[in-house]
Amino acid sequence: MSAALVAGPSSTPSSSSENTDLVATTFKRLHPISYLSRFLDASIREDGRSLAAFRDATITIGSISTADGSSFVRIGNTSCIAAIKAEVATPQLSRPSEGYLIPNVELPAVCSSKFKAGAPGQEAQVLTSRLLALLNSSNVLDREQLCIQEATAVWCLYLDISFICFDGNAMDAAVLAAVAALSNTKLPNATYDHDTEQVRCSSTRQPLHLGDFPFASSFSIFENQHLLSDPTAFESALSSSHVTIAVSLDPSASSETTKADPAVTFLQQSGRLSTSSSDRNQSATDQQNLQLCIERSSSRAMQLALLLRNAQKQAP
Repeated sequence: MSAALVAGPSSTPSSSSENTDLVATTFKRLHPISYLSRFLDASIREDGRSLAAFRDATITIGSISTADGSSFVRIGNTSCIAAIKAEVATPQLSRPSEGYLIPNVELPAVCSSKFKAGAPGQEAQVLTSRLLALLNSSNVLDREQLCIQEATAVWCLYLDISFICFDGNAMDAAVLAAVAALSNTKLPNATYDHDTEQVRCSSTRQPLHLGDFPFASSFSIFENQHLLSDPTAFESALSSSHVTIAVSLDPSASSETTKADPAVTFLQQSGRLSTSSSDRNQSATDQQNLQLCIERSSSRAMQLALLLRNAQKQAP
C-alpha cells in the first residue's frame, strides 16, 4: 500500500503534462489559425522564436566521399543533403564553351507525411526550377570554367539535393546546400586527345572558381498582420503571402575586417506583403515590408557566410 501511495503523487505532474499536451495538440489540429494567432498576437512563435528570428543553421561539407562535392545542411528541423557528380558531356551549339549545372531536388515521403512516394511532385519540381533560376541569376558559377575542349567536351555537374526532414522553408536549405556543395567540389584536370577523340583525366583535382555566394531567406505574411522570418511548415501553410530573397556576397564578407556589399540577385513573391494593425504605427505597406525583408536577408546572409566559411575550414 505504501508503494501505491508513493507512486500516486509522483505520477500526477506527468499525467497533468500529458493532458495539457493533448489539449494543445487537439486545439492546434482543430483550430490551427486560432492556435497560431494566440502565439503571434503575443509576439512569439510556437517554437519560442520572435517573429523576426531565423532558426539556427548548421553546415557540414564533404560528408560523401564518392561525390565530387557534397554538403549536409540543417535549418531548424529541416535538413537536406547535397551531392555533386561530374560527367563529360557535349556542349550546346549556342554555347560551345560552357558546361552545365543541372540541379534536382527530391522531397521523398520519408522527409514528411506531406509528400507521397513515387514520381517527383509539383513542389519538388517548382523548387528545382526556382533553385536553377536563383543559381543562374547569382552568377556563382562561371560555366566557361567547365569547358574541356570548345564545342567538343565540357563538364556537366549534376547537383542532387535530397531532403531528410522537412519542416518548411525548403528553398533556403536547398540554396545553402547547393552553395556549400559547390564550394567543396573539385574536378580532375582534363584534356582532350584529338587523336583518340577522348577526354583524359588526371588524378590531380582542382576546386571550382566561384563568384559571390547567394544566400536565400524566406518570409511569410500571416492573416495580413504578422511578418514572419523563416516560417516553419505549419506557419507557411497558414500564411497568405510568401517571399524569398537571395542576397549574394563575397564569402569572406562576414569577416569583421571586410566591408560587405550584398546585392539582391533573386526575388520570388506571391501575394501582398502589406500588414495592417489597429495601431497605424505598426502597419506597413508592401514596399516597407519588402525593404525590411531585404535588410533581414542581408543580415542573415552575413551569418550564413560566416557559418559556411567555418564549415570549409573543418572539411576533410
